[in-house]
Amino acid sequence: MRLVLLPGLNGSSNLFAPLLDALRDVDCQPLALPDQGPQDYASLADRLLAELGHAPFVLLGESFSGPLAFRLALRKPEGLRAVIFAATFLTRPSPFLALLRHMPMPPALVTHAPILRALCLGRDVEDAVLRRVQEEIRSLDQALVRARLGSLAGLRAVQGRLAVPALQLWPQQDRLVAARAGGSLAAHCDDLRQVRLDGPHFILQARPHACAQAIRTFLADMAKQQG
Repeated sequence: MRLVLLPGLNGSSNLFAPLLDALRDVDCQPLALPDQGPQDYASLADRLLAELGHAPFVLLGESFSGPLAFRLALRKPEGLRAVIFAATFLTRPSPFLALLRHMPMPPALVTHAPILRALCLGRDVEDAVLRRVQEEIRSLDQALVRARLGSLAGLRAVQGRLAVPALQLWPQQDRLVAARAGGSLAAHCDDLRQVRLDGPHFILQARPHACAQAIRTFLADMAKQQG
């Protein structure tokens, strides 16, 4: 079954590389977020809906895109069989976002290796993964980042419940998402399976093989349920 992947705040598929390498036996279709126009969740959902295709698929939303995957799923696109939420939330992930979106974010500071290791990637992350994340952050358009941070700062859970099966990949050393926000998924999903993983917020990058195994098991269960 197809796995359609929606990226985090960076908006591109570049940081999915470690996970895609671990999922070579899975039909993966990473999508990029629109880099022009409004960056609120409703507008992003409007523009991405047609890209999902019609063949059966499971939708994965990482971090920033978790609320987007939820909104897309509520629209019941043809072919949707299940949703995977990775290191994400349905409500504002941190109370500091309202301030952060207005603060200067010099690339030299936010890409400083000790900061990335402490807040995002974990202290034992591979150097190649660290460099990939640094390069991706340096390439980001700051106005676009601030627009997406604004969407996060005003995030509220939408009305509605997810009826299709869902999997939550929940990193237990997440320094960017409050535990309460991570736990907000359970109240909005009828069939949620939680896999708590030892690792940081960038769990797909820092623990790709553990994530891949959980995803592969979930996809196999979905295939069995649907004959």
